[in-house]
Formats: sequence, C-alpha cells, structure tokens
Amino acid sequence: SLNNQSNRLADLGRREEALEAIPEAVGHYRTLADQRPDAFLPDLALSLNNQSIRLGEVGRREEALEAITEAVGHYRTLADQRPDAFLPNLATSLNNQSTDLAALGRREEALEAITEAIRIREHLAEIRPAVHQAKLEQSLEVRDWIKGLDEDPDS
Repeated sequence: SLNNQSNRLADLGRREEALEAIPEAVGHYRTLADQRPDAFLPDLALSLNNQSIRLGEVGRREEALEAITEAVGHYRTLADQRPDAFLPNLATSLNNQSTDLAALGRREEALEAITEAIRIREHLAEIRPAVHQAKLEQSLEVRDWIKGLDEDPDS
C-alpha cells in the first residue's frame, strides 16, 4: 500500500510526499525479503525501482542510482531463477539505471546498462512483439539520447 501510495502521489505531482512514503515500503519489504526471499524479493526490487524514480524526480541522483543498482541486482537473481517472469523487470530496471548513470555524467556505464536492457528487450520482442516492442523502442530512444550526450558533463 505504501508503494502504491507513493506512485499515486507522484502521479498527482506531489513528489516530496511521494518520496516520504516509499522508504517505509522499502524497509518493510527488506525485512520481509530477509525472512522469505522467495515470496518478497520481487516486492523489494519493485519498491527499490520506484524509490529510485522518486529520488530522481527530486534531483537526488546518487541516491537514486544506489536504489536502482540494488534493484537491478535483485532482478538479476530473480531472472536467473525465473527468466520468463523477471526478465522484463530486469530490463526496466537497467533502463532506469542507464538514465541515472547518464544524469550523473557516467555515459559509458549508462551505455552498458541500456545495451543490456536492449538485448533483453530484443529477445522478449522476438517472442511476444505485441507485448514488448514498445518497451524495446523506448530503450532504443534512451540509448540514442545517451549517445547524443556530450562526453564532457561540464559543457
């Protein structure tokens, strides 16, 4: 409920309030995932992904990157166990990670993350294009944006 509340507040443009709700959700899911990772690790990863978005919306990019990097790690674990269920989530988190890295001027790392997201989404789009093609196109746009960034973040 806290995760959903954070998303709804963000949808209403109430970013600071949205950011207040999400750490509590992450904390609860972290406790639950420590006790029962099979049941709650997906929820922790989703909440971390959302926390990263909320932090990024208020300009706290380093913290956003920290949260999304943890989410990517959890989704890697989950996708190794159940690729059919969690590869899309891994691709989404990698996509988000790439934008945080790019915003911090870490262009090469951003390109690595988005390239991995694209590879996953190309694979998924081959299997179910109606479901995954739009997300693939989104990642391709992110890659083009990152490639277009000047390599000197100060200019």
